[in-house]
Amino acid sequence: MLEGGTEPRSAIAQGMDVCDVSGEKVGVVERVHRSGESAEVVEVKTGPLGLGKHLYVFPQAIDSVTEAGLMLKHPKQEFHEVGLDVKPEGL
Repeated sequence: MLEGGTEPRSAIAQGMDVCDVSGEKVGVVERVHRSGESAEVVEVKTGPLGLGKHLYVFPQAIDSVTEAGLMLKHPKQEFHEVGLDVKPEGL
């Protein structure tokens, strides 16, 4: 565990809750696309029961990883502006 009660980014796993910067749940981790030990892109399913869109979260958009889940650096209203709803090439 890292300082401040955060887990290492390698602790990101399928099924974890994902919240925006305000703590509002926006979805769950669907898949972690890895390169070696580190997460390259975290694919998130949004909406009730995962019936919404997909988000593609790069490490620089992650604020912290805790036992409660993954916290993002942006409010959900900015997800489109910062490109979290755009599938990266090669996935």
